[in-house]
Amino acid sequence: MPDEDYISVASASKLSGLSRRQLTRLLREGKIRGLKPARDWLVHLSTVMEYVRQERKPGPKKGSK
Repeated sequence: MPDEDYISVASASKLSGLSRRQLTRLLREGKIRGLKPARDWLVHLSTVMEYVRQERKPGPKKGSK
């Protein structure tokens, strides 16, 4: 991964199937790593795809009853 280029959240969204909002939330929460050199986040696609491959338990969404 050291030689891998960073891509925008918009590009990562198209390639991973996750929304830009979801990716930004994951970055802010530290669940995936990225850089924010200015206004926009940058990520390694491999980091995003690794997150997508993780098994997650389905459950109710936050705020639902």
